Amino acid sequence: MPQVETMPHVEPLDLTNAPHEAHDLLAAMKEEHGQILNIFGTMAHQPDVLKGIAMVNEGIQKKLPAKLRELAYFAASQANDCEYCSHYHSKAAMKAGLSSEQLRAATHDCESSDLLSDAEKSVVKYAQELTKTGNVSDSTVAAVKEHIADEELVTLAATVALANFTNRFNHGLNVQLP
Repeated sequence: MPQVETMPHVEPLDLTNAPHEAHDLLAAMKEEHGQILNIFGTMAHQPDVLKGIAMVNEGIQKKLPAKLRELAYFAASQANDCEYCSHYHSKAAMKAGLSSEQLRAATHDCESSDLLSDAEKSVVKYAQELTKTGNVSDSTVAAVKEHIADEELVTLAATVALANFTNRFNHGLNVQLP
């Protein structure tokens, strides 16, 4: 049986058809990424949502090493089966210094892998627990806090929360990879 091609529930906007309030932000995103990613083009239908997510995304870029931030985002996206976010955040994780083998280990055999540091394993476990249950055990928090400070833990929690938001946004609107 042939696979049915799915369509987005809302077509992404670009600089020619986005509301004025979203134009400057979309132009900056295009400059940064070389294109307007479909998730942001879709959010542009509601410029306040786009602006809010851009602010949160800017905030998580600070106070947590990029390698751990992208690993957490990727782990949460994998737990939610979000192909869109997994695609982009695997690239960002590799740019931050992780290998494709480490990303595979993060999703398949994290606890027993010798490819991931103890800090990386604790971040993956934190991201997976928060994503799957909406809670994190005290033992997992203690393991993470052996490697990161409180301000980094706040950023880690915000990163996982943003990943879960974007994963559900993509699923809810069937946002497609280009």
